[in-house]
This record gives sequence, structure tokens and C-alpha cells, in this order.
Amino acid sequence: MTVDSQQADAAVRKILIGTMKALSRQGTQKLSVSDICKASHVARGTFYRYFNNKEEVLSAVGRHFEVGITAAFEAAIEADPDPGRRVAVVLNTLIDYRASGGDLNRMLDVAPEFTLALIRDTFPNLVDVVTEALGPAADESPLVTSGALTNRQLGDLFLRSVMSMLLLPGSHSDEVPALVASLFNDPPAGNPRTSRRTGAG
Repeated sequence: MTVDSQQADAAVRKILIGTMKALSRQGTQKLSVSDICKASHVARGTFYRYFNNKEEVLSAVGRHFEVGITAAFEAAIEADPDPGRRVAVVLNTLIDYRASGGDLNRMLDVAPEFTLALIRDTFPNLVDVVTEALGPAADESPLVTSGALTNRQLGDLFLRSVMSMLLLPGSHSDEVPALVASLFNDPPAGNPRTSRRTGAG
């Protein structure tokens, strides 16, 4: 990659991060190019070098989110490659990355339609990213080895559980990490759910 392309990538990333910050304050209706430039700390000329208008930069936010979280997983796994800690590494990376330069919870409050569309449109790709990041943890999960779920279905369930904690915090949101971890552990002997199901026949 040339110096020029590196500088262009850095400028675009800066604008996209600034866009998410501005969105979390302004919403989409009031958002202007000036707001984006101010939040991004770039000149209007720099903005227009890479984007024609605010609609164009808004349409690029989803891809930025996907690329950023993929890079975050890669860095976290490289720093802590122990397969035994993979679930914790992926979970902590998702929690740490939730803001991603802009507060998704705040964006949901200020720009609900845009934020829900962003989540809906990026979710299938994020499931793939999370499933790949889980790697050996998904392969060895009892839910997968028993054939109850595929790796991707487990990744989907994992991501939905974590996103419910991040976007819909409530009185039981602190229990989600333990719930998520339980997806990768053998059920305890005499599991009440198993007993009820067996007894129902």
C-alpha cells in the first residue's frame, strides 16, 4: 500500500468515526456536512475529496463498522491466542468496540431508524465475523459437537445475546456474559431443563 493510499484510508476512517460521533449527537435529519467535519476534525475540502454528500458517508458507516470490528478481533486474538480464552476475548472485544467512535446506544436514541437499519444490514456479515473469531471455541461447544447447532447458528445466538446486553441494558444485562459463556460449556449433571423435558413424556 502506498503512502498516498494509507493517508486516504486514514482520512476516510477519520471521517467515518466522526460521522458516528456526530450522528450520536445530531441524528440524521439535523446532521450536516459541517457537523461531520467538526466531529472528524477535518476541513470541508478533505471531506469532499472522499465523499460527495452526507448520504454517501452515511451509507459507508456500516461497512466501516464491519471492517473495524474484524480488525479488532484479529488484534485481540493475536494478543491473546489461547483457545481456552477465546470466548472471553471475543466477548470483551465486542463490549470494548461497541462505541466504535460513536455511541450506538445514543445513536439508537437519536437516530433510531438509521441505527436499526445499520444493525439489520450489517448483522449477517457480523455473524460470519464473530463465528470465525470464535473458531475453536465454537468447534468444541457441546451445542455444535452434539449437532444441535451449526457453528454459524452458535455465532448468531452469541451475537444476538451480546447485542441485547449492549443495546437493551436492563436489570439482568449483567447476567448475559455468564449466559453467553454457558453456550460453550457442558451442561451440568441433572440439568433441570433436561429433567423437565424428559419428564414431560
